[in-house]
Amino acid sequence: MSDLSPNSNSKDWLITLSGKAQSSTALQAGADLALAAGAFGQRVTLVFAGEGLALLTSEPNRHESLHRLLGSLPYYEIDRVYALASHNEAVPYRDDLAVLPMSQSEWSAAEAAADIVVNY
Repeated sequence: MSDLSPNSNSKDWLITLSGKAQSSTALQAGADLALAAGAFGQRVTLVFAGEGLALLTSEPNRHESLHRLLGSLPYYEIDRVYALASHNEAVPYRDDLAVLPMSQSEWSAAEAAADIVVNY
């Protein structure tokens, strides 16, 4: 008998948002993918790096609608996100999301363990 539980098709996703801040298309697409995957019961590890780190600041300088959308991540079973940043880039992060630091080696381990890896 096969496993027909609701989560039998669940995969581990690693989605990294590091796109150029000047063009929000990639960042929006990555956020939409994370929300859709979470809505369908997938396990999502969402990592912000490079230009994507700006979305984790407490006050958005741009991409205000995307910044607000990311506040809904916990409703899609994405309870924490990760910041792939050097110690020099550490900034005060927004308080509506649990933002945890991630090192390059931790990201590499997450990449190796994930079923699906998508970078924006």
